[in-house]
Amino acid sequence: MAQENSERESAMARLLQANVPVESQARSERDRATRAGFAEVLVRLSGHTETLEREGVAGALRNANDYVIQFSYRSEQGQRYLQVSFNEERTLGLLQQAQASIWSARRPELMVWIAQATNSGLEFVGQDTDPEFVAALSEQGTKRGLVLNTPLLDLTDRMVLSANDVWGRFEAPVLEANRRYPANGAVMVRLIPSVTATPLVEEGMLQTESMAVEASPMPSRAEWTVVIGEFRSSGEVSAPTESELAVALANQITEQVAREYAVSFAQSANQYVDIRILNVDSLQKVVAVEQLLQDLGPVLKVTMVRYHQGTSEFSLYVAGGAERVAQALELERRLQRIQDPWSMRETDILEYRWLR
Repeated sequence: MAQENSERESAMARLLQANVPVESQARSERDRATRAGFAEVLVRLSGHTETLEREGVAGALRNANDYVIQFSYRSEQGQRYLQVSFNEERTLGLLQQAQASIWSARRPELMVWIAQATNSGLEFVGQDTDPEFVAALSEQGTKRGLVLNTPLLDLTDRMVLSANDVWGRFEAPVLEANRRYPANGAVMVRLIPSVTATPLVEEGMLQTESMAVEASPMPSRAEWTVVIGEFRSSGEVSAPTESELAVALANQITEQVAREYAVSFAQSANQYVDIRILNVDSLQKVVAVEQLLQDLGPVLKVTMVRYHQGTSEFSLYVAGGAERVAQALELERRLQRIQDPWSMRETDILEYRWLR
């Protein structure tokens, strides 16, 4: 349990920390970097860039030093950085007061499968073929607080998946390949670079009989679809260079996932949700379950209402409803949802089994 609490604290600490390039250690430069770092943290915690435009946030940014708990300097490859950490309670309080969304530290981890159109057909894009694109995508995901990894694309992956599958957005083979990795979901990306001989593609299937060649430079483009449990979202983004495209792609995916998982205090009505947890057969497990529920993004308050022979029942005061709680718990590997399709008894209680 101590390890689980430590992991939660470490995850939140990472969300509350920023590393900003600086030219010197002068006070004016540190103040500038602190404001930039606080803006980055507010966007990361809320999931949305529009948070910076909300009433009250601009004033807080001007006084970013009031939210700092510690700072230090470090150097890497000749570049000096200000590493600054912000107070969790005050920062979350600011977001709630501004009626912005708050995205908990428990977030989906996504595996990004990328197919690119080339002269010779469709090919996978990965660390070996385009390390700069992959690095920029991963780094921007980290900056936004969302894990965006890419697969190994080794023989094991290619035995169950082809670039055609990714380009065609065929979920079954992609999700089958995804099971190999510790990820909660998958992103399928069509990468369409500038100035390339692009195979004609219709309904996701490659047609090799005819080739259409771009005659002049065009912005790079990416079409993407994210799959997390029952959640589906798609989009398209373009940029003049591949590195800028990777950043824009990470930003757009993060914004869409945050719309689904972050809790908006401006739009959500608070209500009570009942949840029953089985296999909680020790005090240590009871405490672990209660802490897990308290850490869920939609949950504002947890009250234990009943315990009997290894079964605990809790009343959750949440922003949103039972569906937001169930959605948040889809990302939790310590709980298994119990649903009986043959049951004739209707109930509003969410029911889960503790797996540890």
